[in-house]
Amino acid sequence: MSKGGLSVFLALLSLFFGTFVVMTIVRYISELLFPNTDVESSSELYWEVFVQLIGLRDTGDNANLATKIIGVITIFLGLVLFSSLVAFITQEFESRLQILRQGQSPVIEENHTLILGFSDRVIDIIKELVVGNESEADAVVVILSQKDKEEMDNFLRNNLGDLKTTRVVTRNGIITNLNELDKVGIKVAKSVIILNDAKTSDPDELKTLADARVVKAVLAVVAANEEDSVPSIVVELHSQQYRRLAENIAPGAVTTLNEADILARILVQTSRSVGLAAVYLNLVGFEGNEFYFYRPEKGWQSVNFGELPFHFSNGIPIGVRHANATLTIKPSKDYQLVESDEAIVLAEDDSSIQFHPQSVVQPKNFSYSDCCKTLEQKPERHLIIGWNSKTPITLREYAKYLISGSEVNLVVQDLTSQVKAEFDTIAKNYSQIKMDALQVNLDSVEQLLRLKPYEYNSISILALRGENSEEIDAKTLTILLELRQIFREYTAETKNQVTTELIAEIIDSQDTDLVIKAGVKDFLLTNQFVSKILAQVSQEPSVMSIYDDLFSVDGSELYIKPISLYFSSKELGRLTFADCVKAAQERDELCLGVKISALAQNKNQNFGIDLVPSLDKPLNLTFNDALITLAEDET
Repeated sequence: MSKGGLSVFLALLSLFFGTFVVMTIVRYISELLFPNTDVESSSELYWEVFVQLIGLRDTGDNANLATKIIGVITIFLGLVLFSSLVAFITQEFESRLQILRQGQSPVIEENHTLILGFSDRVIDIIKELVVGNESEADAVVVILSQKDKEEMDNFLRNNLGDLKTTRVVTRNGIITNLNELDKVGIKVAKSVIILNDAKTSDPDELKTLADARVVKAVLAVVAANEEDSVPSIVVELHSQQYRRLAENIAPGAVTTLNEADILARILVQTSRSVGLAAVYLNLVGFEGNEFYFYRPEKGWQSVNFGELPFHFSNGIPIGVRHANATLTIKPSKDYQLVESDEAIVLAEDDSSIQFHPQSVVQPKNFSYSDCCKTLEQKPERHLIIGWNSKTPITLREYAKYLISGSEVNLVVQDLTSQVKAEFDTIAKNYSQIKMDALQVNLDSVEQLLRLKPYEYNSISILALRGENSEEIDAKTLTILLELRQIFREYTAETKNQVTTELIAEIIDSQDTDLVIKAGVKDFLLTNQFVSKILAQVSQEPSVMSIYDDLFSVDGSELYIKPISLYFSSKELGRLTFADCVKAAQERDELCLGVKISALAQNKNQNFGIDLVPSLDKPLNLTFNDALITLAEDET
């Protein structure tokens, strides 16, 4: 019995057939000594003993006493042994079902995406993978977590919609255990996403422990593959030290992501340009537009980068990946593409990307006299509410963007000595920007009113601490509503329209509609942003370098600029998107789309953001509208 179920089954089976042999011999001897009047043949005797053992036949009324006694003994032994065998088979069947319910059985899938860990973020990741896998007939996502399988299945069932061509398989186990990793097909997985179970609002001690577990999981994945053909690994880490360690475990195979760093940089950019959050949401994921690396079979036909956009009917090239794997985002218009270059193309789907040797659209020959205009940079005032791991990064990013004389203030519920010391260090390093830190009761409308929030260019509300995403978002929404009320009262008293932009960090993407109704024109969906990036990078690791470049203050960034910088009033009524691309090139910029101000509050119309329309699409633009461009500065 100590050898397991198979040994017990074989032992019972052997005992049953051993008893069959013994009782057959006893019955044969009985027939020799006390023969019945109707003597059966040997073959019939064997069969009669067997069916007596399994309880399907008695000895019959015409048998003699010896045969009846042996028959009763045979039936009794059969009841014990055969019932034990049936009971064992039933028990083993139920235990196998229990193993399946608990997620202990191995998976048989190959070329799947493996997610290690389980959190609220997993919903947005799977939704992105479902969109990305639509072109596959049978895509599989496998999840390994210490959570109960039924709990995971119920959570996914309640929060996921139509999975289309994707199947989700859950398994219970420890993500750092080599046997558990083998069970979920680590050696045949296409990519691995390792989730971090610590939130950015958690204390540093918890984030350090969570980072250490993620690094251990990376080691386990590499060890399970014996450092041979390691799949693409994407991990989320809070600490720079642990990110460096993880990347050095398997150089080239591990891509790390820091939520606080990416979202803080996006927050600064979106707070200074209304609508950029919706643009980024369209870029960082499979739904909407994606980045693809493309090279035509017949070469680039001596085309330079300035001419390149007009050779694609769908998609806009934003840069080049060279033979040495380095990227150049928005190279010079005169850059001549060589045969080994791959264009970085922003398009809705890779199947729609096609390079044409001849231009597919010719832009109109406008004078572009207005393209010499520039936006005048003025000192700005920005307010940050809340302190978390993103706040120091946000302060530094503001200081890099803003001109001298600008102001960035911080408001926190509890201004501890640690927060004050870190804030003062940042303020001292960027003395050209005025920075003040204030302690304010965020639940008090009177104290918020003293801040004169309507005098700021933007107010960014960062996620406060809480037990879960619902509690954190509830605090954010409360502050939003209080600020909205202050704005309404100020407008009613002074008749002046408040132009302050509200930026909110929202943890749960399901709270988007509530944020829009609270009057927020831009918002950060923390889980959704990071989940989209994790999902896309897991399928194409090189995309992470594009995001790093776009989110950085150095080089080219995304801007939403007024249409008046590009066209005169008489040209607006007869434009195509090709004309917009050409006008942006005259200012050494790259146009990716347009923003229609009339649709800015319409969620179904993507908040007025139209990215990568076809080149020949007619656009009825007004001076309230804008171009979405990739440029080196905001002027």
